[in-house]
Amino acid sequence: MRKESLKKLLAISLTGALTASTLLTGCGNAPKEKAETQDSEVQESADAETAAAESAAGDTKGSGETIEIKLSTTWTQGSVVQEEIENLIAKFEEEHPGVVIEHDALSTADLRTKLTVQAASGDMPDVSWCPQSYAREFIKDGLIIDWSGIVEEDPDWHAWFADPVFDALTEPDGKILLAPLEASIDGLYYNKAMFEEHGWTAPKTWDEFMTLIPKIKEAGITPIVTGGKDSRFAWMASAFLVRATGLDNFKSLCYGEDMTNWNNESTGFPTAVAKFKEMVDAGAFPNGVMGMSATEADQMFANEEAAMYYEGAWKVGNFESAGGAEFLEKLDRLDWPAMTDCPDGNPDTRVGGCFIGVMVKAGNEPEKEKLCIELAKSICSPDFGIPIMEKGGQVYPGVAEYDKSTCSEIMNKMIEAFHSADSYIPSMDGIAPPAVDLAIKQTAFPGIITKELDARQAVDEVQKAAEDYAASLEAQ
Repeated sequence: MRKESLKKLLAISLTGALTASTLLTGCGNAPKEKAETQDSEVQESADAETAAAESAAGDTKGSGETIEIKLSTTWTQGSVVQEEIENLIAKFEEEHPGVVIEHDALSTADLRTKLTVQAASGDMPDVSWCPQSYAREFIKDGLIIDWSGIVEEDPDWHAWFADPVFDALTEPDGKILLAPLEASIDGLYYNKAMFEEHGWTAPKTWDEFMTLIPKIKEAGITPIVTGGKDSRFAWMASAFLVRATGLDNFKSLCYGEDMTNWNNESTGFPTAVAKFKEMVDAGAFPNGVMGMSATEADQMFANEEAAMYYEGAWKVGNFESAGGAEFLEKLDRLDWPAMTDCPDGNPDTRVGGCFIGVMVKAGNEPEKEKLCIELAKSICSPDFGIPIMEKGGQVYPGVAEYDKSTCSEIMNKMIEAFHSADSYIPSMDGIAPPAVDLAIKQTAFPGIITKELDARQAVDEVQKAAEDYAASLEAQ
């Protein structure tokens, strides 16, 4: 294991305080007291026969041993998926007597941090939600399994997912990092009813966007809102960078030859940061946005105190929770505005793709590993994913049909945006080294909002994180 790499990753991920999480543990039945009888030999014989029968029925191997599987997800109480995953767990345990699944549900940010801590300590969950950038580090250290052989041997995987989905999760050496779980697609959500009322035109270019911001502010409405307290800038960072510099430069910065050139003008990142600062200086965000959680931002948007909101498709379910089905009817979707003054940028690339999947821990006994793979397969199946999508949750990355009548108009538009995209780039937290991602969303962008950093200083913070990360790789 590359211990130095994991220690480095751990140190950077613990920039903020780690919130302690309590593991949900499976509960077994308490041992029953044996009834005392005068004929102890007969009773002992009967007890032995009963125990043998219960053992055979209660364990997949008839060994009488409980197999515990630790599952980590981001499907916390109140999420669209929470009830579905609990039902899946109950069904899996029923079909596999003797298996107990401990479900640890955390917020996205907390799970990312906890996975890093667990990787450094060698105590990874058996099955877990995981972004591609983290899985890339874990598989290098031999902490998670390679899915390539499993996918090749089981025809269900190719029946469920098109080749480009697996291509996006495949490393140059042919290893598949994750089982596909979540299709991501971005959206600049806007309140079309509000836009119509005020006579505003949905912005398709950066100039149109910047012209619109003061008009929205004059109406006493916040132009765009996000969860600054929760560092919700990863998606926005990708949108700015791909519009400023294009796909090739973006990829080169994250894992190619330019990994330590974030401060170089030719890579486009300084331009992206300057554009972000331009938006901040125009007053796009509400006062106090850095103290606002994602949930509070959702509520502000649903209360029609903000005109726009930028993030992924899963937000549809959150918006419905915050404002009801009638609020969803007011929404429409845009691509992030094209930057016509950036000739190297890709104006049509959408932030998204499939870079969130399910990882399985390496090193378990064969029987347990087989069960973990089966559990992961259940979670990635259309039987699980399609109903969630129909409820307004995450977009399923598979090719299965779904009932469009069960989804809101805005959710159908998000799904169509995923399938019709010419090209994708992952959210920054799904493609960049974790150290760089954290430097952008926890230091650089927030520093610009609070005016503690200017554009050059913000770039320098990211550059330093990239150099430190590259040095940690060389030291191994």
